Amino acid sequence: MRLGGVDDWFSGWLNVDEQVVAELVALGFSGMGMHYPGDPLEQPLAEAMRTRQLLQDSGIELVQFWGAYPSIISRDESVRRAGLQVCRHVIQRAGELGAHMASLRPTSMYDGYQWAPHADNFLPETEERLVRSLAEIGETAAQFGVPVAMECHLTTTLGEPAKIRRIIERSNPDWIGVNADVVNFVKDLDSVYNTTAVIDYFFDELGPCIRSAHLKDVTVGEQLVLHIEEAVPGTGLLDWDRLFRRFEALMPEGYVLIEHLRRLEDVRQARDFVVGRLAQLAIAIH
Repeated sequence: MRLGGVDDWFSGWLNVDEQVVAELVALGFSGMGMHYPGDPLEQPLAEAMRTRQLLQDSGIELVQFWGAYPSIISRDESVRRAGLQVCRHVIQRAGELGAHMASLRPTSMYDGYQWAPHADNFLPETEERLVRSLAEIGETAAQFGVPVAMECHLTTTLGEPAKIRRIIERSNPDWIGVNADVVNFVKDLDSVYNTTAVIDYFFDELGPCIRSAHLKDVTVGEQLVLHIEEAVPGTGLLDWDRLFRRFEALMPEGYVLIEHLRRLEDVRQARDFVVGRLAQLAIAIH
């Protein structure tokens, strides 16, 4: 297993500098997921390559590369086409930078926030538009030789493992895969108190499609009605032993990335927990 992180505490690709790289090395990370805040081809390639070289010189691999784009499930075909254009650019730049994969979001029918729930996210016609979009994205992935890991969440069209598998199989399973972010599928009290079942269902349905994993924990709040929250790894209810064992059995050379932590001290705490738990499980970090 390989250990890395996502760029939340330094706010993305454009903020990588010598200090950030030194922090990554001190954390013991060998790879990172990085966000570009828009169309990545807006940044000159030479400038992007300088950032990549800065990481590479310190032994940090670029595991996942993101951009931001309009909805790829919009009813407005001009919006959908605009979203697909940026998706193509994300894949192209990921290839130019030597990233392991491009990471893309399914977006939402909600206007203004790509992860927001919306009733129309779950309509059959929305699934059809997503299948069409992913088929085109798969063609671009094949063109540039860059696999895609879709981010999934229960609020989106990619919100249920069996449905995700169906959509991938209908689009381009050779090039479209998923990121194993199992906390995104904890939807009720039954699942928050039995994350083992959530993990097993995800891996049973999507094992061949998994490209990497994101690491975060989950808690349930006291306030009404029901509030399920992300948490620092090791402080919540996730069955970490099951997650690590399932991932290690599937892809022992794969990356697990600590995600969604805004403070460096929380990243260190999460790193210490993950390293300690993997040692207890006799799972090697490569």
